Amino acid sequence: MRHRTQPGELPVQCDRRTGFFCKGWRQVALAFSFSVVAAGVALAAPVDVYRGSLGGSEVVMELGKPQADGSRQGRYFYRRYGVDIPLKGELHALAEAQLLRPELTEALGHQGPLFTDASGHAVLWRLQQQGDSLSGEWVDGIHDKKLPLYLQRIAHYDPEVLEPRGVEAVTKAIVWGAGGGLSQGVAISEQVTPYDYLRLAQQRLELGKEVLVAPGLAWRPVRDARTKFWYPRLTRHPDAKILAQTNAILEQRHWSMSLQALGCRASIYLNDGPAAGSLGNYEAEEIKVSYLSKTLMSVVESGSTDCGGAHPHNHYDPFVLDLLSGGYMDFTRLFKGAKYGEYKLELSPRMQEFIRSSIAAQPEPRDEQECTDLLPDAYMALMFNAPGKMGFVVSGIGHALGVCLGSGIQIPFQKLKPYTKPGAERYFQP
Repeated sequence: MRHRTQPGELPVQCDRRTGFFCKGWRQVALAFSFSVVAAGVALAAPVDVYRGSLGGSEVVMELGKPQADGSRQGRYFYRRYGVDIPLKGELHALAEAQLLRPELTEALGHQGPLFTDASGHAVLWRLQQQGDSLSGEWVDGIHDKKLPLYLQRIAHYDPEVLEPRGVEAVTKAIVWGAGGGLSQGVAISEQVTPYDYLRLAQQRLELGKEVLVAPGLAWRPVRDARTKFWYPRLTRHPDAKILAQTNAILEQRHWSMSLQALGCRASIYLNDGPAAGSLGNYEAEEIKVSYLSKTLMSVVESGSTDCGGAHPHNHYDPFVLDLLSGGYMDFTRLFKGAKYGEYKLELSPRMQEFIRSSIAAQPEPRDEQECTDLLPDAYMALMFNAPGKMGFVVSGIGHALGVCLGSGIQIPFQKLKPYTKPGAERYFQP
């Protein structure tokens, strides 16, 4: 789930006050819900969530209430794959969407979701309800196969409450195409998002090599084999509570991004575009721990994701975690006169002028694209990526200026002292 501004959006600096699951420099527009993209199978909230087995495979299903004609709409995924497959029909003949292929959409005359093949055959869930359970058969009328089905209801919730609204949804459709279905700031949890929680939780993660930074301080990359990109976890820190809080944030960010990748994979049931069925280039996403000390952790998410929107989402998204107080770094604790405005962190006029003069003092040629001239105005993020220095970099810039992403200046901690508050030096330690 990417969280940077694009044309028509406003940059927002997130901090600990804006919510535990805030994503750093946040954009107004974020995700376009699976149920919105799949216009033909939009779920009528509230819905029931079922967990059970299809043959020998574990599945999770989300199913809406019967409509006036008795039909229902829903979706399901195999837990080992995590990819949504639309469902539609009456309970005794719930049709499963087919993978879209150009020859199929051409034969049937429209894009998906399609619930029959060109010959009119379908894959049906023939279910009967007994209390909180559903049982029956999965009948593949295309390949003449049958498997037993058993599902138990485990949750009831309203996914529409969690969906993006207004410009958030529209911008997502323009920029990224299919998305993860959750609005910004929504915590992925068993209680709030039971369907997506089961898609992501309890997955066995591949472990990368631990990186020891100092005695008692280390991190390692982990990876969900389904989405293929590596994301960091803190493995050692002197404060066990801070370690747990930090990893909870990193896990949520990892899960959010995985939902986006799996949402792109699921788009193969919605359209036959060039990105449909892919991971949207999330597998090439680079997540880098740019700096780690006992007081802070600086991470950058960068890449070029694309799930069929108007253009790729080129991004360079730093965020900083506070390893003394926990949560996201509140930069107003560090800098005199800094405040959080409606959309971003606002540094004092004196500090802004210092940044401008520091950029002007750099040796020529400073920047072929003149990217640093954009600083320290709207599209600036703060980060750490060099010992003894703080970075002020371009982030969240519009598509046309994407070449400027990550450009900026590194300023030594010593030169920042006139602009820092008492106690800030605790964070500016190697």
